[in-house]
Amino acid sequence: MEKKDYPGGPLRNIRRYTAVPLMLEASALKYNARVFMRERSLDGKVREVSFHEMMELAHGFARGLIDAAGTSPTVAVSGKNGIDWAVAFLGTLCAGGIVVPIDRELPAADISGILHYSGATVFVFDSSMEEELSDHIHSGKSACAQHFVMNGTGSGRFPSFDSIVSAGRGSPVELPQLSDHSDTAVISYTSGTMGAAKGVVLSHGNILSDLQMMLASVYIASDEVFLSVLPFHHMYECVCGFLCPLQHGCTVAISRGLRYILEDLSLNDVTIVLGVPLLWEGMYRRIMEQIQSIRGGSFKFAMGKAICSTLELMGNKGIRKKVFSQVHNKFGGKLRTLISGGAALDATVMKGFRDLGIRMLQGYGLTECSPIVAVCRYDVSPEGTVGPPLPEVEVRIEEADSEGAGEIFVRGPNVMQGYHNNPEATQAVLSPDGWFRTGDFGILRDGVLTVTGRKKNIIVAKNGKNVYPEEIEHQLNRSSHVAESLVFGRETETKGEEIWTIIFPDYDALIELAENQGQKLTEEFGMDVIRQVIRSVNKHNPSYKRISNFILRETEFPKTTTRKIRRPQVLREAGLMTGRVFSVAESS
Repeated sequence: MEKKDYPGGPLRNIRRYTAVPLMLEASALKYNARVFMRERSLDGKVREVSFHEMMELAHGFARGLIDAAGTSPTVAVSGKNGIDWAVAFLGTLCAGGIVVPIDRELPAADISGILHYSGATVFVFDSSMEEELSDHIHSGKSACAQHFVMNGTGSGRFPSFDSIVSAGRGSPVELPQLSDHSDTAVISYTSGTMGAAKGVVLSHGNILSDLQMMLASVYIASDEVFLSVLPFHHMYECVCGFLCPLQHGCTVAISRGLRYILEDLSLNDVTIVLGVPLLWEGMYRRIMEQIQSIRGGSFKFAMGKAICSTLELMGNKGIRKKVFSQVHNKFGGKLRTLISGGAALDATVMKGFRDLGIRMLQGYGLTECSPIVAVCRYDVSPEGTVGPPLPEVEVRIEEADSEGAGEIFVRGPNVMQGYHNNPEATQAVLSPDGWFRTGDFGILRDGVLTVTGRKKNIIVAKNGKNVYPEEIEHQLNRSSHVAESLVFGRETETKGEEIWTIIFPDYDALIELAENQGQKLTEEFGMDVIRQVIRSVNKHNPSYKRISNFILRETEFPKTTTRKIRRPQVLREAGLMTGRVFSVAESS
């Protein structure tokens, strides 16, 4: 994995594997009784499995699966993060099968579509999903011949996950010998219904090359404790928050939910957390609000940062953790690293966490790239960038504008095989020589990538310049009176696209502001405050980047399970976007 002049210096030597089951077996042998995964119920009960126990459970599921469904099954898995999900994933691969991870929060009709189009023959799902899915399954709409309930026994209408594992542990069936890195491991579906969802086909080689390139470029200690917050069905968490600790000997602690994150950090001595910008931006805002609420807090904070910078120049590298010990203690006292992915992170948030002595890294990727394309390295990752492309990944910028921004194209061993049974969609994004068209815009400068926004979201101003909504959203969200924002373009006859925004205010902050001024919160008061926020943002932007109109929203934006705002749904709810309109007349 040599790469000359790689930003940040030498790469680490990481062992390579051709198939996930081989990596599982090597980790079980090397790390044996070390705790691999820990889950804690809301009533405090703890379940742990070691690396060796995880292999034994996965092999048990694999043998039981082969006995029940034959060799090389396609298994759909849908449920909460935890040991059962991990066993189902690894066990399916050990059986020579293909995993189809499904978002458990999807409607039954969407799940049915994925089961149908993926060709899944076995469906493993959470007991909490049984009521919604049972009628669907018993009506004959399910394409799967076998159904198993995990994380509990459910009503008893379906065989339990534990039963197939137990049966498999006593089975004499031989597991297949896997060594071909080109074998399909996962079909991961994008959002969409009525055939619109695309199944991203990833091989063992795709996933493992991405994982091993990431481990080579970013230092992760083998004693790390990961807190798993994002869903395993998403490739970001699956590869970086599940398979990465499995290969590297780390422990995965399953979070009980967003409201329990601070408590889970302490209970598990967590050192590293993967998240998305909405999580980090909200967390950083609360930290700053608490600092500013203390008399003289802002001044003390500024002085603390200045003192730390001076002492660091003198060689005291651990001083920030001591100066800002109250923040570190709130995070459990062991936290070392936060990693952000899934969308662009506000550079001020990244710098803010670093100022507090918490390493903050940002990565960029897509499911089609298994998923990581680029990731920050500790020593050469300016705020606002996503770091250099992974060692064996090529990135080029197509049709760059005067500022160097253009569409990001990617080629490497991590790029998908294609979309499942969809050659037209594959050809639209994947060239014969392996270049993948991401649909994202970015700048590649001095070997470091900066992502500026999604191509489909770009606003074209009257002067022809591109405006990236994400940049303005970051500016708006820095206000303590804005909880969330969405910026978009509205076509006009004479001015190109006007910039509009929909804002969900922080109503608690507005109430506090109104009461401090001896008033009650009214719609007009809220509008005036948000108007001033927007004017302040506009003042610092060139004329073509200024917001012309805004809409206030009373509820938070709808989001995916990875906390991405559902932009089309927000615009439809605001009456600014309609669905596709079809003619009643027959097409000629």
